[in-house]
Amino acid sequence: MEDSFFDPYLISHIPHLLKKMKNRPLIIPIFIPQEGCHHRCVYCDQPTISGVSQTSWNPSSIRAHVGNYLDNCSRYPVQVAFYGGSFTLLPETRQRLFLEPVQEFLKQGLVHSLRLSTRPDAIEASNLRFLQAMGVKTIELGAQSLCDQVLKAAARGHSSREVCDAALQVQQFGFEMGLQLMPGLPRDSREIFLSTVDKSIALSPSFVRLYPTVVISSTPLEHLYRQGRYRPLSLTQAVAWCKEAKQRFAAAGIPVIRMGLQPSVTLEQPGRIVAGPYHPAFGQLVLSSIWSDRISPALKKASLQSQRLRIHAASQQLADIRGHRNDNIKKWLAELNLTSLETVASDQGVEEGFQVTVG
Repeated sequence: MEDSFFDPYLISHIPHLLKKMKNRPLIIPIFIPQEGCHHRCVYCDQPTISGVSQTSWNPSSIRAHVGNYLDNCSRYPVQVAFYGGSFTLLPETRQRLFLEPVQEFLKQGLVHSLRLSTRPDAIEASNLRFLQAMGVKTIELGAQSLCDQVLKAAARGHSSREVCDAALQVQQFGFEMGLQLMPGLPRDSREIFLSTVDKSIALSPSFVRLYPTVVISSTPLEHLYRQGRYRPLSLTQAVAWCKEAKQRFAAAGIPVIRMGLQPSVTLEQPGRIVAGPYHPAFGQLVLSSIWSDRISPALKKASLQSQRLRIHAASQQLADIRGHRNDNIKKWLAELNLTSLETVASDQGVEEGFQVTVG
């Protein structure tokens, strides 16, 4: 009979997060880079970050875009998401231009809700009532930090108090509220960022995104970097900070739905990223580090009995357990002097954790 070693942490903390992830909607993205933005933050170049230049959306192109996604999708629910701008700073006529073409899909039940992102200092009750009437369910707030000195250094143009007030108001109107955070901004530190994480948890967001700060060409942050007045996080630091943040959010039942910038052809053009912890698989680096911490003790214990081990886990977890380019597997083989280490998909009985077997 094989000996086995279970992970109690995942069994006690992760089931509710898995349930939330299974209910995540199919997103139909509509990118509106810097639409409504009247303020230039030190790090920002939305067309580069999103990989989409300024676009001229109109009702016909929006309907065609959504219809094309619906013709090729088989997952529900469906949510149309407006990314890249400060939506609530747009004139209401411009907001209507984006929202009204989707109303026919909402009425037919083909689209179930709408999502948008905006600045915390651009939330007003009258606009929230309008967004409710137009089928918006989710509002993401670009908080970036909950430390006033960091917000000032990043030229955000608002305070942490406005983030908290906006989060509360959005929730009071019944919207699903998400927060976007940027570890590693000017004047940030590990302690300050983790304080931001704890303050964010107190706001009870429905989800969080973590975007470690990278230096994009032709931004004010590049000038600070070139002058030696800003030092970005290393990749190792960014992984460590986000790892701690994700674990704190997980313990509070708050999913982190994105870590690291979405790779794009534009973003990855030579010279676009000047410095900072960009990695196309940044989220996997964080998750793999978390799995390494949890599985390593069990592997070390099991290696005293055999040099041939297996890790059993849910199929969707195996890539993160193995690590980017199998880095975890390579590390364990070398450190524990193993002759064989397999990962086995076991979707029965260990979907909320892992099991190590010997022999």
